[in-house]
Amino acid sequence: MVGSFKTWWSNHSVAERMVLLLLGASIAIVLLWLVVWRPVTDGLAAGWARQGAALDRYGSVRSKVMALKALPAAPQRAGLPVEQLVSQSAAEAGFTLDRVGSSGTGMSVSIASAKTGPLLSWLSQIEAAGISVQSISIVPGQTPGTVAMQAVLRDSGL
Repeated sequence: MVGSFKTWWSNHSVAERMVLLLLGASIAIVLLWLVVWRPVTDGLAAGWARQGAALDRYGSVRSKVMALKALPAAPQRAGLPVEQLVSQSAAEAGFTLDRVGSSGTGMSVSIASAKTGPLLSWLSQIEAAGISVQSISIVPGQTPGTVAMQAVLRDSGL
C-alpha cells in the first residue's frame, strides 16, 4: 500500500505535488475547524450561558430567603384556642374565612379567594404557631391570579 502511494506520488510533477499539499492542508484545516474548534467554542458558550442562568437563579433564591427571614414572627399562642388564633391571624393577614367549622379531628377552614404567596405565607405562620395542616386543597380561583383553599387544621400540641 505504501509502495503504491510512493509510486503515485512520484508520478506527479513538483507543481502538482505542491497543489496536492495545499489541498491536503486546507482539508486538514477545515476538518480541525469542524471537528475541534466549533464543538469546543459551542460547548464553552453553552457553559457560560448555563452559568449565567445558575447565577440568576441563585440571586433569585437568595433574595427570597432574605425576604423570608424578614417576615414578621409567627403569631404567639398565648393560650388562645385554635379557632380564635386561626381567625385572628387570617384577619391580620387580610383573608376572609368563608367557612369555619369543626371537623372530626380538627377545624375546617375555607377561603374562596386569595393570592397564592400570601396564603402560603399565612399557612407557614400558623404552622409555626403550633397548628398543623392535616389536609389541604388549593384550586384556581374564579378571579385570575387567585386560588381557593379548603383545609383541615389541628392543634399540634405545642
